[in-house]
Amino acid sequence: MDELWNQRTRPSALVDLGPLPEVVESNTETTWKMFLQLQAQHSNGFSETAPSGLAALEQHAATRGGTLSVDELMAEARRYNRICPIEAQWVRLHSVLFDAGGTDGPAPLTGQEFRRAPSLAKRARLREQIEWAAGRGLLPDMFEFLIGLPEDQWVHMGD
Repeated sequence: MDELWNQRTRPSALVDLGPLPEVVESNTETTWKMFLQLQAQHSNGFSETAPSGLAALEQHAATRGGTLSVDELMAEARRYNRICPIEAQWVRLHSVLFDAGGTDGPAPLTGQEFRRAPSLAKRARLREQIEWAAGRGLLPDMFEFLIGLPEDQWVHMGD
């Protein structure tokens, strides 16, 4: 009971903020005209909204001669709060890249390491693999593999 009373009589955290600024709302004809004027000035200054998602990524790559960047592939890999492929698919991806590149790249996390690694560590390792693939011209192979994975073959934030 004493604890409940202390909680009720404790000063608000807002007291520590000191005096708060006075808020003034300006809703006049002049303000509205200024808004319309700014809107007219900038209505032609922006490019049209580009489509998003996989089709946009493929279209963007096609306009640049079929090349993708590491950041574009990472953006696709992170879509829907994805972290990395599930362990079995990640091992399969490593094998695909090894076969295509002929050299050993950054290994996927497996076993206990996979289960114990925090989400951001898994995502960082995936980025290492994407960068490795980019350095060897294997980004298209990696892209094809990753976009071919069904959503249930990915680890997601909160899983």
